Amino acid sequence: MKILRNKLPIICFILLSLAIFVSAQPKVDKKTVLANFEKNIEIGKLAEIERDLFNYAIANPNDAVGFSLLAKLRLKQNRFNESKSLANKALSLDASLLSAKLTLAQALIQSGQIEQARQVLSNISEKEISGNVLRLSLAQIFANAGDCANSLKLLEKLPVKIKNTDALPVRAECYLETDDKKNFLSLIPLAKLIARQNLTVTIKFAEILNQAGMSKNAVELLRLTILTAPKNSEVLLLLARSEVLVKDFANARIHLSQAEKAEPVSEKLFFTKSLFESEQGNDQAAFDLLEKSLTINSANLQTLSQFVGIALRVNQNVKAVRAAERLLSFEPENLDFLYLYGIATLQNNNLEKSETSLLKYFEARPNDSRGCLALGLTFSAQAEKLEQARAHLQKCLQINPNNFEVAYQLGLSYKTVGDSPKAIEYFEQTVKLSPSYAAALRELGALYLQTGAEPKARPVLEKAVLLSPNDADAHFQLSRLYNVIGERELGKKHLEIFQKLKNPKKEGM
Repeated sequence: MKILRNKLPIICFILLSLAIFVSAQPKVDKKTVLANFEKNIEIGKLAEIERDLFNYAIANPNDAVGFSLLAKLRLKQNRFNESKSLANKALSLDASLLSAKLTLAQALIQSGQIEQARQVLSNISEKEISGNVLRLSLAQIFANAGDCANSLKLLEKLPVKIKNTDALPVRAECYLETDDKKNFLSLIPLAKLIARQNLTVTIKFAEILNQAGMSKNAVELLRLTILTAPKNSEVLLLLARSEVLVKDFANARIHLSQAEKAEPVSEKLFFTKSLFESEQGNDQAAFDLLEKSLTINSANLQTLSQFVGIALRVNQNVKAVRAAERLLSFEPENLDFLYLYGIATLQNNNLEKSETSLLKYFEARPNDSRGCLALGLTFSAQAEKLEQARAHLQKCLQINPNNFEVAYQLGLSYKTVGDSPKAIEYFEQTVKLSPSYAAALRELGALYLQTGAEPKARPVLEKAVLLSPNDADAHFQLSRLYNVIGERELGKKHLEIFQKLKNPKKEGM
């Protein structure tokens, strides 16, 4: 105790000094903290601030701005349900907080809840729009919600300089949406004027050109940009993608190589290289590259959408279903994702889930021949629903009389029940619509042979084999035909090819 008493004045002095030191430290006010969080969200440093922002919101349960920023962060992470909850929490604390309204509207749009998003946007008054930056941002959100009338009204109040620079992509989207081709085309020269100065706007505008099927114009625009940004990987990759879309594979390969040197590993690089491969028929290579891209970012909706189609082409049906399920987890009401899930589950023989998904899609888009056909295929795969399938496919043919795949499926449905005349009718219609459809030629030739129309069968089956030399059944039908008409050697030749194709290991192929 004596030792402690002797040291007590020293301890008190240390504590007093520490208190003075702490009080002398500059206090970082909340506004600065929140501003730093917002800045990092804007530049994409989400992981770096996620925990600190979450802790801030917990420590400040009545700070609406903190919850609004956390909602914005979750939106950037594609965690839309959390974003909506946090934005609503912010608005419960401050019903007038515009940033929370904007984030809530965007999260609703991403979740496919367009009407709810429009309701949120309709409650934003003119007096709340404080500045051109906010006006432009709001116009973009209106456009995303499909409300181009209000978007264009907002844009009209911007200064001409902003309308002809930063606002170009939003204007382009809305002119396309409203089928205003004249005004849309008038923006292309303006985009070219700023192509070397404003990379952000140029990239967005080129993306819209690609969406509009004007990839040639996108290539011209981006080649201007690349003169002042020769090592910018984002520009190089978008240029390569645009070149792939116009089948300029030689230049696409050059720009992909340059982009890879600038940034050897990135999700966009792997995605664009996958597109390059798939457009040339190299589906397995495309699939492998998409898997690499998803390893880096498994929440990229564009990559996941592309992955579903490519996975189905290379018979990775289970992976296709998982990718489609992930898409729906982000946007449960997205019709395009419902379609992808429907065809993936159909390919995976999960007919109940496929039918539910595709029926919902078809009800929402009754004039979409693609969705109509997919639902018809789901019915056709169920023996007890053959009549329903046939009636539905007839509807599909009314929607689009030129859909040769629908005619082909109708032919198969009649062939299944032994109605050769009707099957021939639809296979003939298929071949008329698509003269190089090898499978339809094979089926038609086989039915001609079966019904004693050998002269008709010969040119059809010979063409089927020429178009699809690895189709074993086509060789078998041609072998039968040659034997029937007395050309035994040719019959023997095609029978041998059939046997080798059916048993490649045994025959050494």
